[in-house]
Amino acid sequence: MDFSRTWLNALNDILTNGDLVSPRGKRTKEIPQRTIEVDMRRPVLRIPDRSLSYRFMAAEAFWILSGDDRVETIAPYNSRIADFSDDGERFFGAYGPKISAQLPYIIEKLNADEGSRQAGLTIWRECPPQTKDVPCTVAIFFAIRGGKVNAHVFMRSSDVWLGVPYDVFNFSMLGHLVCGLLNEHRPPADYVSPGTLFLTAASSHLYEVNWDDAKLCLAAEPLDQPETPKLLWNDPQHLMSELMALRDTRQGDERRWWER
Repeated sequence: MDFSRTWLNALNDILTNGDLVSPRGKRTKEIPQRTIEVDMRRPVLRIPDRSLSYRFMAAEAFWILSGDDRVETIAPYNSRIADFSDDGERFFGAYGPKISAQLPYIIEKLNADEGSRQAGLTIWRECPPQTKDVPCTVAIFFAIRGGKVNAHVFMRSSDVWLGVPYDVFNFSMLGHLVCGLLNEHRPPADYVSPGTLFLTAASSHLYEVNWDDAKLCLAAEPLDQPETPKLLWNDPQHLMSELMALRDTRQGDERRWWER
């Protein structure tokens, strides 16, 4: 199932079956311990009534995969993101530095043993101090099964309306990068490709302010989405250059494979 339909199912489940909770005094519907499954080669939400900033989507993915944590390099693509920095210069909970530091270990493990269950990295900070940027993601594990790289993401908190559309793209592009780095050491006949993203959240939720918009989306028909181009998971340098270029695209640009 493509991401758009998976996302609509998640919205409907929370609106229909979610428990009412109020963290920080904000009314929220929540389902504990929920997992969504997404084809990482179709990672873009294509719901007309949920308009996304595709420029920010690509910019954030590039920012994370390049190991960055600076405000100045991501703020031009999101006018509100700087509010989550404690000092206005860097983000305490940025994923990029943690992923960049541990990615060589992931590749080493999967190259040494294609069946490994140890190819994991952690993003959570132990005993985090008082901060505006506590990371939502705890850990990510990768596994090669049936010639495909699957990604298992574990989150403490997942806002299905605001966060998931961007998180799924970010984690899928990370899966593409892992494939590309692995394929650098393989003959074409043995290339691995992006498989399934399993995103598990201890709290999968919707804030009350988004309930009405979420209901409108449930009546929408998702738009079709082709698979990501093969070069995005065969060539790490191409992936990074494409994400950087996608930061500056507009609707209908040929680089936006999901709009073709």
